[in-house]
Amino acid sequence: MMFQFKLHHFTDPAFLLSIDPPRLRMFLKQFSKYLRLRDFDIPSNAKFTPSHINQLIGIFNTPTSRTPAEMVEALFHIDEMANEHGMEALLLVASKAGLELPEGQLSEADVAMHMWLHHPDLLRRANCERIVLRVQTFRYFFNKTFEVPKFVTPTDDVLKRICDQLNRFNRDRLRGGGCAVWMYEFGDDIAFLLRLAIPMKRDEVMDGEICRHDVRRPVQYDLVVYNVKTGELRVRANLVSERREYCRIFGEQLFGDPEFFPAGELFDLGAIHEQGEDIQSPTHVDGIRQVRLVELQEVLLGQQTLKLTFKSDQVFDAIKEHNKRLTPTGRLSQAKFKFWFIAGGDVTVTIYAGNQIRFSRQDGIDAIEQWMIHHGIKINRHATLRIPTAAPLADALSNPESSRTSPAVATRIS
Repeated sequence: MMFQFKLHHFTDPAFLLSIDPPRLRMFLKQFSKYLRLRDFDIPSNAKFTPSHINQLIGIFNTPTSRTPAEMVEALFHIDEMANEHGMEALLLVASKAGLELPEGQLSEADVAMHMWLHHPDLLRRANCERIVLRVQTFRYFFNKTFEVPKFVTPTDDVLKRICDQLNRFNRDRLRGGGCAVWMYEFGDDIAFLLRLAIPMKRDEVMDGEICRHDVRRPVQYDLVVYNVKTGELRVRANLVSERREYCRIFGEQLFGDPEFFPAGELFDLGAIHEQGEDIQSPTHVDGIRQVRLVELQEVLLGQQTLKLTFKSDQVFDAIKEHNKRLTPTGRLSQAKFKFWFIAGGDVTVTIYAGNQIRFSRQDGIDAIEQWMIHHGIKINRHATLRIPTAAPLADALSNPESSRTSPAVATRIS
């Protein structure tokens, strides 16, 4: 899923009023020429009336083809970081960089706007890190080698080539250019924040009391993350074509091979058929106290596709109680597990057959990955030392075909 340009805070007059007026005026002065085109005059005394505030809200939330890309980018990052968690992250970034913030009381919006005005790249980095650590859903792609490849940090020339290829990809799809790429390092993760446009929109909008025609190209932000430890590429983007293109571009520019990240399957839910209730065992994985399967979806293919969903606090016990069973020829398309940790807390994880996974929280990820590898749910091509596989269970509930060593699973939809 992409991060579309949709403002949440800049729609609220109280949010704009929470910004120190001289600071807001300083921000607006960067775009004075564009604001004049939108019939907005920046008050010279930094005294913003309710009429000024309402007019700014209308301008910020209805970008046109003439809206400066720098304004769209600034509004996106400020809006994303102007909250309690964002402020904490920015204070930490400022502290690490040895930056002094203005004296006096600062609102969340003040801090975010100040960082954009004086240290925009630090704001981008903080927002990117927040997305990488917070993000719930990624598509995972293996590389085609059997070893983790040597990674060389991309130069500015490489980033420019990535940007040029993104522009060509976008222009071929009638989206225009204007792409941008930022790279950040977070431990083993190398994150690439991508800015690009989605197709042009035509709307009727109200300008004061006059209805006029509006043409614009909205902006989206996608995220590509390469893990230097596992050799995996994680992609957060909305369209199949975008995910495939990112695999091709980053394979070519990082490793000299556009086919370096083939669209292979990473998660195999057939292990649930094979192991039954034993799939819930946390054995051999440090940190996990308990695991429960709480939702399971199977797909029955035919002239009419049928999806069946089993949902309960304890799916296996519920299936027994109601004399139900999984279909031997059914394909498991997604499974939701709940994990409880020895140190406290819990996380719900939804695993989709193919290469998609969703976390309710970003806690215990390493332990959950080890658990998936242990049970064979995650294919671990790069590990030199594998955890012993779980013992098979002749499960009467799933009853897989005896001749099948690996039950069929749903084909990845990408």
